[in-house]
Amino acid sequence: MGFYFRKSINLGLFRINISKSGIGISFGIKGCRVSVDPKGKTTLNAGKGGLHYTKTLKKASNKKNKD
Repeated sequence: MGFYFRKSINLGLFRINISKSGIGISFGIKGCRVSVDPKGKTTLNAGKGGLHYTKTLKKASNKKNKD
């Protein structure tokens, strides 16, 4: 297992996530959050205790610039 870097900054309902792959943002309340990662993937995360639910709402696009 290698080392990794991750840092979160809480701003009330918003959280800024900084990692090796870039900056992501999430918003919501404790137990239910919507997140957008640095690659553009949007997910819904909900749960409490031992029961959790994760759903990908929008996958990251793989569009490349064509000139």
